[in-house]
Amino acid sequence: MFIFLTSINLTLYRWTGTIELGQALFIGFSVLLFLMHKLHYQLRFGELEFWALLIIGCILQAYIRNPVGMSIFGSGNVGGRPYFAIALWVMSAGILSTLIVPPNELKWALRLSIIGAFMGIPMQMIRYGNLSSMEGQEELDLGGSRIGSFVTLSNVLSRWVSSRISPLRACFHPLWALVILATGAIAAASGFRNAVASVGFIFIVAIYYHGGVKSFLASLVLATFGLALLALVNLNFPLPGNLQRALSPLPGTWEEQYRRGAEGSTEWRVDMWKEALSTEKWIHNKFMGDGIGLSAEVLARMVNLESSESSRTGSALSKQQEKMMLVGAYHSGPLHSIRMTGYVGLLILLLAMIRLAVHAHRQIMRCKGTEWAPVALFFGIPLIAQPIFFTFVFGEYHVGVATTMMGMAMVRLMERNLPLPVYVPQGRRMHVPLALKSRAAEVRDPRGLLNR
Repeated sequence: MFIFLTSINLTLYRWTGTIELGQALFIGFSVLLFLMHKLHYQLRFGELEFWALLIIGCILQAYIRNPVGMSIFGSGNVGGRPYFAIALWVMSAGILSTLIVPPNELKWALRLSIIGAFMGIPMQMIRYGNLSSMEGQEELDLGGSRIGSFVTLSNVLSRWVSSRISPLRACFHPLWALVILATGAIAAASGFRNAVASVGFIFIVAIYYHGGVKSFLASLVLATFGLALLALVNLNFPLPGNLQRALSPLPGTWEEQYRRGAEGSTEWRVDMWKEALSTEKWIHNKFMGDGIGLSAEVLARMVNLESSESSRTGSALSKQQEKMMLVGAYHSGPLHSIRMTGYVGLLILLLAMIRLAVHAHRQIMRCKGTEWAPVALFFGIPLIAQPIFFTFVFGEYHVGVATTMMGMAMVRLMERNLPLPVYVPQGRRMHVPLALKSRAAEVRDPRGLLNR
């Protein structure tokens, strides 16, 4: 139920939604089952738990150094609400990582994730409608609306396809090829460049795990051919604006207005990044961070900015840029992390993501060729792509923490509950007791002829 409600991801009232509801139900019932001695669990402290504690330590020091109160019913950025949200993720992931469950329940976790996402997407579209250009950037988006729900839909479709079949092989299968084509079209139709990048990352990683380096190289050739064909089609029959905008980072025959709008949006953000890193106006403590929630000082600056007709700081930034700088909406994983927990928090989170990717890789290799391979691929591929996507494409600190914590929980669930041998890295010899070595030698040379 927890995974199902989390996958729906629908806001019900203000900032409270199905995610918080699922977390509350999961934690509450887990505590009851524990008190009734009916919760099967196994405590273990390993490398992943060590990184989780370091991340929690960074968040705690940020709150202690920058207290923002205990209000958890405000908006998403004000008061203690963001800390409360992270605490729910930590508790849920902590409980989930210790559970002992029947192996088939992991297959149901995959199914419920897909079902929940598909149920939530139409609900989101009804509730929110289309998300057009980013707030404050209307002048940069010269045509080309955005549909936020398509980002989630394309992500789920790409993970589902990748867990069942190699995306490269799927291109030559009549039915799977339609799903691949629909996934790419939906990602592009969203109007978000990061949606196209996300689907691309997932497909690339999946192709490598399904077919190795040769399949990866072959996929590059096929992708180049497909991109050239799409550019030729666009030259004669221009694609809709949102598709051209999403594809604009790739070489092609995209119209200049959409290419210029995308480049302007990037420059708009880069200007904010330079201002944040080169001055002390927006991030006071770059080493340890300024905390996650908004303080009273920041709220007062926002009110002051709203009441003015132009910038109040004397910078070259627009009023909308300054507003986004105050709330930390940098659209950059590393910069947002520096704003929240400093260089220290960024380093720890990135290292935790990289080590989690290694553990996810081990589970994929452990399950390769078995009935559990789809489970490992569906939950593991996003964790392997996460460090690159978070660093170079798009990311937010609190989202990165939540994804990392849940990724650790899913990896631990697979490690504990899948009925498979423990993964042993290639080239690493397993330790064999001396008695077993002697016994093996007797079997190979029962008369001791090799020692004569």
